Amino acid sequence: MKSKAKVVVIGGGAVGVSTLYHLAKKGWSDVVLVERKELTSGSTWHAAGLLPLFNMSYSVGQLHRYAVKLYKSLEKETGKKVGFSVVSNIRLAQTKDRMDEYHQYAGVAKTIGVNVKFLK
Repeated sequence: MKSKAKVVVIGGGAVGVSTLYHLAKKGWSDVVLVERKELTSGSTWHAAGLLPLFNMSYSVGQLHRYAVKLYKSLEKETGKKVGFSVVSNIRLAQTKDRMDEYHQYAGVAKTIGVNVKFLK
């Protein structure tokens, strides 16, 4: 094991592995990931893995959109199945306030290219 590195990433969960991946993609080579057990053996392994594009934050929406694109490209890049699926969702509004809220969500979603349809 190396005793020195320019960057040491602590934790082999989703964030740590992603950090290491992105550093490597940028050309960094003097990097090390330290994990006390197995990769993704902490809280990452039981996370739902959802990337909801239906939220009120443009910034979070951009991050989620990037993540979807990344997961789609990982299979091509590695030749390994990553188990990622893009699915739709349905939201039920039982009040006018909730429907107004969903229209706000839809406005944000459309700015990042998410197609939203309302059924009556």
